[in-house]
Amino acid sequence: MRTDHVIALIADIRERAHEWIVAELTRRGHPGIVPSHGAILVRLYDQGPMAMNALATAIGRRKNTVTVLVRKLDEAGYVRRQGSPDDSRVTLVALTEKGEAFRGDFEAVSTALLARVWGGMDDAKRQALVAGLETVRDNLG
Repeated sequence: MRTDHVIALIADIRERAHEWIVAELTRRGHPGIVPSHGAILVRLYDQGPMAMNALATAIGRRKNTVTVLVRKLDEAGYVRRQGSPDDSRVTLVALTEKGEAFRGDFEAVSTALLARVWGGMDDAKRQALVAGLETVRDNLG
């Protein structure tokens, strides 16, 4: 089996997953929400309001990238930015009612995507694939 196209394969899978997610979110009434918003929403669902710096660290993205993503979520009504009551230099990000209401669709889309990705692949193959991809990631630093 040829293996020299691994990066192109990963990129193709990412693009197809991205397109599917966007289409599914749009179908469910959430146009404008994209996969890069997912990491932010997961953290807020799990931990509640977070400082922008902590959020950037938690999802492994630069603060300026997170600022842009949060601004888009804020403009769409899923989150709100507010000053910290403890430190005026800190901006907190919190879910709105719309953001909380989105949780069901978010989880449903995530579950449907994983079902689509794994198809009929058995658990041993799933684990081997994930282990291999983690090694590739770690090899790249």
